[in-house]
Order: sequence, then structure tokens, then C-alpha cells
Amino acid sequence: MNEMRQTAWSREHRKKPYVTAVILAVLIVAEIFILSGILGYLFGTAGVVLHEIVLALIGVLMILIMRGRMKTAFPFRKLKWSGIFGSLILWGGILLLTSVVTLTMAYFFPDQMLNASNGVDELMSATPMWIDLLVVAVTPAICEEIAFRGALLTCFRGTRSKWTGIIIVGLFFGACHGSVWRMVPTAILGLVMGYVLFETENIFYCMLIHFTNNAFSVILTNALVWLERLQGTGAQAVDVATDRLPLASVGIYMIFATIAPLLLYIGNYLIHRGQPGYTKVFPREKRGALWGMLGACAVLFGCGVFLISAAVVLQVILG
Repeated sequence: MNEMRQTAWSREHRKKPYVTAVILAVLIVAEIFILSGILGYLFGTAGVVLHEIVLALIGVLMILIMRGRMKTAFPFRKLKWSGIFGSLILWGGILLLTSVVTLTMAYFFPDQMLNASNGVDELMSATPMWIDLLVVAVTPAICEEIAFRGALLTCFRGTRSKWTGIIIVGLFFGACHGSVWRMVPTAILGLVMGYVLFETENIFYCMLIHFTNNAFSVILTNALVWLERLQGTGAQAVDVATDRLPLASVGIYMIFATIAPLLLYIGNYLIHRGQPGYTKVFPREKRGALWGMLGACAVLFGCGVFLISAAVVLQVILG
């Protein structure tokens, strides 16, 4: 069924699929980096929501102009419990891996990483949490998925490998967040969501992962702000945040992230559950994937132990 949809789109757009992608990408960049600032300046928080809506409309209008199939570009299908749980478990694995990346970058570039999140943190600290969830989680999950995983990724359905579109759109999604320090973890999230769309042909799961990721950030930020106000240590927390992250902390978190490959494996099984090759969680025919998962877990654990040991050695040397 998926191959039939991709073939249909390929016949419609085999002439210049990349031209469509480039035009759409240019429009998305102009909307995000120019129009969104104007809308935010004119309408404040409401302008942020309006910017997301315009972004989705650009994607929908581009598909209509190119005479694409709306059901192919924006596949909304009935949700399955296995798909829901699989998407959430996949997000858990992504969270652990991207947190390792973020903490590692924060160790080497503490000031840059702090400044990269200041704008979003200021927005969330100045408004009630329900508004934060609407602006930062609900609206982007719907509108950005329509623009990126819907319209833009559809331009690559005629390519020989699904990974061409997944990688290009994932990297572009990360770059569109406007900061080189946020690009890597965001691009990883975009890659996984692109994979989920191709494997499930259901954009709802991408929206669920996107919403969960952003909602977690909103809830965590609001909880930290509430604790700082309760303890009256807001200024002290900021000072501490600007200090270099302890190397041992990165190592400890890397050991916690050892479970991430297992979560990704189980999440991938659940979104495919019932399909050929996915009737069992650990089938014999997937020994290669199992060994790869165990190898990734071992690498994360080993790196974590190494960093903790290095931190102890440095502490002894430096006194």
C-alpha cells in the first residue's frame, strides 16, 4: 500500500520533485526567519500562534498548487494503541540520546547552550502554563508537522531511498530552529519523526512525538521556575547555570542513557507490530539488530564510565 502511494506521487511529480522541495524550503525559511518576527512584534504571543498557522498553510497550498494528493501528503489515519505506545517509547529513547548530546555540548560550550534556550525560557516564564502548552507544544506539533513531515517530506517520496527525504528534511528541520546549538538534537528528533511517518503512513504519530517532546520541555521549565520562586534562589540558579557542567554529570547521565537503544528498538517494534517480521519482540531473524542494540548500549555505558573515571582523575590531579 505504501509503495502504491509513493509510486502515484512519483508519477505526478517525477519531472521536478526537487524544484518543488526547494521552493517550499525557501518559503518556509522566509516565513520562519522574517514573517514570524513581524507577527511576533505586532501581535505578541498570538503572533507566535499565527506564525505556526501560516507555516502549515504554506505547506497545504504548495501541495494544492502542485496538484499533489492531499491524502498522500497528509496521511491522517486511525490510531492504534501499539502505535501510540510505540511513538511514546521512541520519544523516550530520543529524549535520552538528545539529552546526552545536549549535555556534552553544554560541557564544552556552556554559555552558548544557555543563550540558545533563553528566548524560549523567557516566553514560558512570562505566561501561564496552559498558554505555554498551546504556543510551544500543541500548535507547533500540528502546524510544523504539516509543513515539514507532510508537505516537504512528500516531495521526496519518488526517490529510490526513503532515507534521502528523511535525512534532508530532518537536517532542515533542525536548521530552521535558528541556532546551531539546538540544531543537532532537533535534527535527531526530526529524523525519527520522518522515519515514523514513512513506516506508519500516519502523521498523527509524528504530531504525538512532537507534542510530547515540547510539552515535556514546557512542564519541566515551569516546574524549575516554580521551585526557584518558592526557594527564592532565582538569581543563584542563573549563576550556577552559567558555570561549566561537571564532567562526571555527563558521564552519569550517559550511563542512564544506556537504556535508550532498547527503548528505540521496542518503540520500533510496536509501531510495526503485527507486520511481517514484527510478530515477536526479539525474533531470531533480527539477531543483527539485537546485537547492534546491545553494542550501542555497551558503548554508552563504557563512555559514561570513562567520563566519570576521567573526572575523578582530574579532580585528584588538580587537587
